[in-house]
Amino acid sequence: MSAPATPRPATVTGAAAATALPGAALTVFGIVELFDGLFGHPLSRAMAATLAVIYVLLGLGVMHVARGLLGCHAWARTPSLMTHLLIGGVAYWMFQGGYDVAAVLSIAYAVAGIALLFAPGSHKVLTR
Repeated sequence: MSAPATPRPATVTGAAAATALPGAALTVFGIVELFDGLFGHPLSRAMAATLAVIYVLLGLGVMHVARGLLGCHAWARTPSLMTHLLIGGVAYWMFQGGYDVAAVLSIAYAVAGIALLFAPGSHKVLTR
Protein backbone atom coordinates (compact mmCIF):
# COMPACT_ATOMS: atom_id res chain seq x y z
CA MET A 1 0.00 0.00 0.00
CA SER A 2 1.21 3.49 -0.73
CA ALA A 3 1.82 6.12 1.90
CA PRO A 4 -0.80 8.85 2.28
CA ALA A 5 -0.28 11.99 0.20
CA THR A 6 -0.60 14.20 3.26
CA PRO A 7 1.25 13.70 6.53
CA ARG A 8 -0.59 11.83 9.26
CA PRO A 9 -2.44 14.24 11.57
CA ALA A 10 -1.83 14.05 15.32
CA THR A 11 -5.50 13.15 15.80
CA VAL A 12 -5.03 9.97 13.76
CA THR A 13 -1.95 9.07 15.80
CA GLY A 14 -3.95 9.68 18.99
CA ALA A 15 -6.84 7.57 17.71
CA ALA A 16 -4.41 4.78 16.85
CA ALA A 17 -2.92 4.92 20.34
CA ALA A 18 -6.39 4.96 21.91
CA THR A 19 -7.27 1.88 19.84
CA ALA A 20 -4.00 0.03 20.48
CA LEU A 21 -4.23 0.27 24.28
CA PRO A 22 -7.33 -1.95 24.68
CA GLY A 23 -5.87 -4.31 22.07
CA ALA A 24 -2.67 -4.65 24.05
CA ALA A 25 -4.64 -5.10 27.27
CA LEU A 26 -6.74 -7.90 25.72
CA THR A 27 -3.62 -9.61 24.39
CA VAL A 28 -1.80 -9.46 27.72
CA PHE A 29 -4.93 -10.62 29.55
CA GLY A 30 -5.24 -13.57 27.18
CA ILE A 31 -1.62 -14.58 27.73
CA VAL A 32 -2.03 -14.34 31.51
CA GLU A 33 -5.22 -16.42 31.31
CA LEU A 34 -3.43 -19.01 29.17
CA PHE A 35 -0.66 -19.44 31.74
CA ASP A 36 -3.18 -19.47 34.58
CA GLY A 37 -5.22 -22.10 32.76
CA LEU A 38 -2.21 -24.27 32.03
CA PHE A 39 -0.38 -23.97 35.33
CA GLY A 40 -3.16 -23.00 37.74
CA HIS A 41 -6.19 -24.93 38.89
CA PRO A 42 -9.03 -24.01 36.50
CA LEU A 43 -12.32 -25.87 36.47
CA SER A 44 -11.64 -26.75 32.84
CA ARG A 45 -8.24 -26.43 31.16
CA ALA A 46 -9.85 -26.64 27.72
CA MET A 47 -12.23 -23.77 28.51
CA ALA A 48 -9.39 -21.67 29.95
CA ALA A 49 -7.23 -22.27 26.88
CA THR A 50 -10.11 -21.52 24.51
CA LEU A 51 -10.94 -18.24 26.23
CA ALA A 52 -7.26 -17.29 26.32
CA VAL A 53 -6.93 -17.85 22.58
CA ILE A 54 -10.08 -15.79 21.94
CA TYR A 55 -8.74 -12.89 24.02
CA VAL A 56 -5.34 -13.01 22.32
CA LEU A 57 -6.84 -13.12 18.82
CA LEU A 58 -9.27 -10.31 19.62
CA GLY A 59 -6.46 -8.20 21.07
CA LEU A 60 -4.21 -8.81 18.08
CA GLY A 61 -7.08 -7.90 15.77
CA VAL A 62 -7.67 -4.61 17.57
CA MET A 63 -3.94 -3.84 17.41
CA HIS A 64 -4.04 -4.56 13.66
CA VAL A 65 -6.79 -1.96 13.39
CA ALA A 66 -4.57 0.54 15.23
CA ARG A 67 -1.80 -0.21 12.75
CA GLY A 68 -4.28 0.45 9.94
CA LEU A 69 -5.05 3.84 11.48
CA LEU A 70 -1.34 4.64 11.60
CA GLY A 71 -1.25 3.92 7.88
CA CYS A 72 -4.24 6.26 7.38
CA HIS A 73 -6.33 3.43 5.92
CA ALA A 74 -10.03 4.30 5.76
CA TRP A 75 -11.07 0.70 6.54
CA ALA A 76 -9.61 1.00 10.06
CA ARG A 77 -12.01 3.70 11.23
CA THR A 78 -15.11 1.49 11.57
CA PRO A 79 -13.54 -1.31 13.66
CA SER A 80 -11.85 1.33 15.80
CA LEU A 81 -15.22 3.04 16.30
CA MET A 82 -16.76 -0.31 17.26
CA THR A 83 -13.97 -0.89 19.78
CA HIS A 84 -14.69 2.43 21.47
CA LEU A 85 -18.45 1.85 21.40
CA LEU A 86 -17.90 -1.53 23.09
CA ILE A 87 -15.81 0.16 25.78
CA GLY A 88 -18.70 2.56 26.34
CA GLY A 89 -21.12 -0.36 26.49
CA VAL A 90 -19.02 -2.13 29.10
CA ALA A 91 -19.11 1.08 31.15
CA TYR A 92 -22.89 0.70 31.47
CA TRP A 93 -22.40 -2.64 33.22
CA MET A 94 -19.71 -1.10 35.39
CA PHE A 95 -22.31 1.42 36.61
CA GLN A 96 -24.71 -1.45 37.31
CA GLY A 97 -22.02 -3.22 39.32
CA GLY A 98 -21.18 -0.17 41.42
CA TYR A 99 -17.85 0.62 39.74
CA ASP A 100 -18.78 4.24 39.12
CA VAL A 101 -15.26 5.69 38.87
CA ALA A 102 -14.12 3.00 36.43
CA ALA A 103 -17.31 3.50 34.41
CA VAL A 104 -16.82 7.26 34.14
CA LEU A 105 -13.18 6.79 33.12
CA SER A 106 -14.18 4.18 30.53
CA ILE A 107 -16.83 6.48 29.06
CA ALA A 108 -14.35 9.36 28.93
CA TYR A 109 -11.81 7.11 27.20
CA ALA A 110 -14.39 5.91 24.67
CA VAL A 111 -15.62 9.42 23.92
CA ALA A 112 -12.04 10.68 23.53
CA GLY A 113 -11.24 7.85 21.10
CA ILE A 114 -14.36 8.55 19.05
CA ALA A 115 -13.65 12.29 19.05
CA LEU A 116 -10.13 11.63 17.76
CA LEU A 117 -11.51 9.41 15.00
CA PHE A 118 -13.91 12.08 13.79
CA ALA A 119 -11.79 15.19 14.36
CA PRO A 120 -11.43 17.27 11.17
CA GLY A 121 -7.84 16.15 10.54
CA SER A 122 -8.73 12.49 10.97
CA HIS A 123 -11.86 12.84 8.88
CA LYS A 124 -9.85 14.34 6.04
CA VAL A 125 -7.34 11.48 5.74
CA LEU A 126 -9.66 8.60 6.71
CA THR A 127 -12.42 9.43 4.23
CA ARG A 128 -12.22 7.95 0.76
